[in-house]
Amino acid sequence: MSRIPTKRIAIDGKTWRIKIQRPPARETCDGLCVATDRTIYIHPDCIAHRGVEIAAHELIHARLYDIEEECVDEIGRLVGEVVAWLGRQNDGVIG
Repeated sequence: MSRIPTKRIAIDGKTWRIKIQRPPARETCDGLCVATDRTIYIHPDCIAHRGVEIAAHELIHARLYDIEEECVDEIGRLVGEVVAWLGRQNDGVIG
């Protein structure tokens, strides 16, 4: 069995994990935030074309759990769009 890439981060002073793994029991989801075990899942098939957007979306859910889904979608999309634009302005390098 291969190792699942996992990043530990602090959100509101608590340790969360971000896993590059198909969200459990939701094969069609690109990402999932599970607050009960402080884990964010990002589907590996989506990283290349929407990874930043999905990561931003799920991080917003983790920190601002009561924000409306429409707002989370918009912010995630905008972050993905701006990061892609920044990369194009700087030969793909983003700090």
